[in-house]
Amino acid sequence: MDIYKINFKKWLDEEDFDPDIKKELQSLKEELRASETNGAAGAESREKAEAEIKERFEKELRFGTGGLRGLLGAGTNRINIYTVRRTTQGICDYIMEDIYIKDAVCAEEANSAAGKAAAKVPSVVIGYDSRRNSRLFAEAAAGVFAANGIKAYMISDICPVSAVSFAVRKYGCAMGVMITASHNPAEYNGYKVYGSQGAQITDAQARQILKRIDNIDIFADVSWLNFESAKKTEYFDFAGDELMSEYIDAAMAYALPWTEDELAAAKALGALSVVYSPLNGAGRMPVQEVLRRLGVGRIETVKVQEFPDENFSTCPYPNPEKEEAMCEALKLAGKVKPDIVIVTDPDCDRVGVAVAKNGSYRRVTGNEVGLLIFQYIAECRSCGMGSGMPGRPVAARTTVTSSIIDRIAEKYGIEVKKTPTGFKYIGEIIRQLDEQGRESDFIFGIEESCSYLAGPYVRDKDGVSAAALICLLAAKAKAEGMTIAEAIDKIYEEYGYTVSRLIDFEFDALSGMKKTEKIIECFRYQESKAAGGSIAGSRITEIMDYTHGAEGFPKVDMIEYHLENGAEFTVRPSGTEPKLKIYISAGGKSRDEAETLCAAIAEDLKNKVDDIAGGNEYE
Repeated sequence: MDIYKINFKKWLDEEDFDPDIKKELQSLKEELRASETNGAAGAESREKAEAEIKERFEKELRFGTGGLRGLLGAGTNRINIYTVRRTTQGICDYIMEDIYIKDAVCAEEANSAAGKAAAKVPSVVIGYDSRRNSRLFAEAAAGVFAANGIKAYMISDICPVSAVSFAVRKYGCAMGVMITASHNPAEYNGYKVYGSQGAQITDAQARQILKRIDNIDIFADVSWLNFESAKKTEYFDFAGDELMSEYIDAAMAYALPWTEDELAAAKALGALSVVYSPLNGAGRMPVQEVLRRLGVGRIETVKVQEFPDENFSTCPYPNPEKEEAMCEALKLAGKVKPDIVIVTDPDCDRVGVAVAKNGSYRRVTGNEVGLLIFQYIAECRSCGMGSGMPGRPVAARTTVTSSIIDRIAEKYGIEVKKTPTGFKYIGEIIRQLDEQGRESDFIFGIEESCSYLAGPYVRDKDGVSAAALICLLAAKAKAEGMTIAEAIDKIYEEYGYTVSRLIDFEFDALSGMKKTEKIIECFRYQESKAAGGSIAGSRITEIMDYTHGAEGFPKVDMIEYHLENGAEFTVRPSGTEPKLKIYISAGGKSRDEAETLCAAIAEDLKNKVDDIAGGNEYE
């Protein structure tokens, strides 16, 4: 019998089952049965029902450095309380076997102070956002941790993902869990995991956890308590207002003023008007609080997106990288005419910005927002604001982020460390600096996907401090008689015009992963042709394949291309979803020239991907 049929029957036969999942399974079974009784007319229906069951049960939702992320629903290839519990059991096994048992003291030392410290009860932090079932999955995870003798501190309300990073270090936890699918559509949820340093787990940690998950039967091998029972044990506690207050204090410590004249800064911030939307997510409380503390004069919140809505009814794809995610905020901006528009995604780790230009509002790219923030931080620190510029300052950017960051850094004497795509690598840089006693040298991290971090207080991107810094730099520009759009142009005039663009390709769930693999292999084939190809009429001069590691980078499925005209593009698959991303960067003597070149490269690459996806090879 096919594996998906075996798995489907196993789930159907399980007795003690969540009623919603059971109902969904019965519906799948009924669809299959109905198609069998309709003769020839039911053949198409049967094929469709079989395909749905196969897609849900043939594979398992795989755990990696990003944890889990997938569609909600019944099945081994869906996220539900059973896949969440199984994953959590794997993490429990990893914690007890790898972190605590190996470090346990021998019996003779058990009564010493060091022995008692080493034998303490391991703990974790659990946070969750506003998505469908996020609270349910957080409670399910807490029940598994409690049943395994691991104390869970569950944040009592929806929170930014960076609050979990902060809490892991505050409580001295072994790990942290955040239930979120970040900016994905409402049909998705996910399970993100942090290590004891507050950064996302490493590739090596993910492999060790996955090895344990693979050895766990999803029903028979999981120890768990229902949430009400877990709450009554010594292995559970809520983390609430005090934690969030300390987290906001830490974020505000890096929201540097641009002047020592407090009255002037207060006046400028009081004159600033902002439209803000949390996109029905976790940013509402912390972002509004930091803007209030700054003294922002007028904050207009998008009412239909202010409070949680698990369906994201007015924003089906709540990703600040996309202009459609800002539609409601831009509508409001057209009425109230703010200085700046800010949106954060559901777990509040990404920030989108729009500004007025030529009578309307336009979205500012993630790169441009990052350039503004970095320039602001560098200026403020070099003038002695906050703790001033460290002796050996460090910034970090992913390879697909604008290289103008490097030029700004050079001006201010800041070292830039480059990483593969993924903010976890920037978190790793902070950890390495911490081990060298240089944590305070880290001043900024950026990924072009609207992701920023302005200090080492957390080890992941943070939309809360980013929103504060955006308001500060906007108030400064306004006080100096300049718009944000003009401030961006000023950066380009000083450091050169470079335009970036991201092209997303999304394929259907059943065949999409194989399709992305094929596209990547076709692009990789160019390497064996000694970079002899061309894109948009410009010869490929260099290809860097990071699959086997390069320039000290870890092994990642990513290929970087350099063109004769100075442009670059990088191709990488999502890894967890049937998606392909291509990042393009092109320069020119003017913005128009750079944008024209970038558009030509994008068009050529789109055609090549369409050809490959349609069955043709990349020639």
